[in-house]
Amino acid sequence: MNILTSSKEIKIKLKDKEGDIHSNQAHFYELYQLLKNPKFHNEQMIISIIIPMYNEENTIKTVLDKLPNHESIEIIVVDDHSTDNSLKQIEKVTLNKHIRVISHKINKGYGAAILTGIKNATGIIMITMDSDGQHNPDDIISLVKPIIDGEADYTIGSRYLGTYFYQLPVSTRLGEVLIEKTIQIFFGKRIMNNQNGFRAFNRKILPIFDNIKFQGYAFCTEQILKASLDGYKIKECPIKVYDREFGSSNIILSKLAFHLFLCILQYFLKRLRITIFRKNVKGDLTIYEKLLKKSAIYRNLRYEKELQKVNSVFFIERPPFIT
Repeated sequence: MNILTSSKEIKIKLKDKEGDIHSNQAHFYELYQLLKNPKFHNEQMIISIIIPMYNEENTIKTVLDKLPNHESIEIIVVDDHSTDNSLKQIEKVTLNKHIRVISHKINKGYGAAILTGIKNATGIIMITMDSDGQHNPDDIISLVKPIIDGEADYTIGSRYLGTYFYQLPVSTRLGEVLIEKTIQIFFGKRIMNNQNGFRAFNRKILPIFDNIKFQGYAFCTEQILKASLDGYKIKECPIKVYDREFGSSNIILSKLAFHLFLCILQYFLKRLRITIFRKNVKGDLTIYEKLLKKSAIYRNLRYEKELQKVNSVFFIERPPFIT
């Protein structure tokens, strides 16, 4: 085993144990066949798997051992300042995989860990999955295939379209239904399992990860809203989800609910301004007066002069406006 260390990153190259690749990787045959698509002919790295990790010493080795092993697949583990033996467990992984471990010097949160992984990923398709053992790597094909086939730019794993092997708390299901219906009403997208962290996306949608406002668990919902507003194709795909065998969730429901409310409100206001103000073929900002008059927010404004005085949160960009 060769370990190269720096202040920011640990790169790990792990040697094979004879027979492991053939016995543990056969179920990824369909995925490996997809990677032979001619569109990837000149690409060195096709898939990046990003795994945020915080104190998962009991599960991280098993998660990594089960991941696909292919020269065009890299694995990035972002250690969000774990205080247990998670990093030592990674060194015990047996297969020869492209594994990079990037460590935060302080705990930054779930979303921040994924953002770090995205910034360091080189794949055309990026996958995020949890390090607690609840996600099954066999389902990577379910998330990746629609992107390769051009059916989606962004896929989200759903236990409701697939299967989950545990009793779901009523409070969790009611909360997800509330978010699902809110997003469906105000953004026109129906995502049942909107907080699931097992996702995949085409590299071309990376701009949605710029200027992220919520770096905790509301980050999952913010991605959906930003992708929706930017017009990307979103698809929910069936996956299997297992119960946590070790530890417990770090989610504080009251805090998550508050952040989700703020997130949805903020992007709904952004959606309002996209509906009311649009650019014409010359790139100028056009005011749609019929829509404008229907909105209580703008009802008493004189369009040319007073629009510039309104709080900028309601606009696509600052002046100049049409005069």
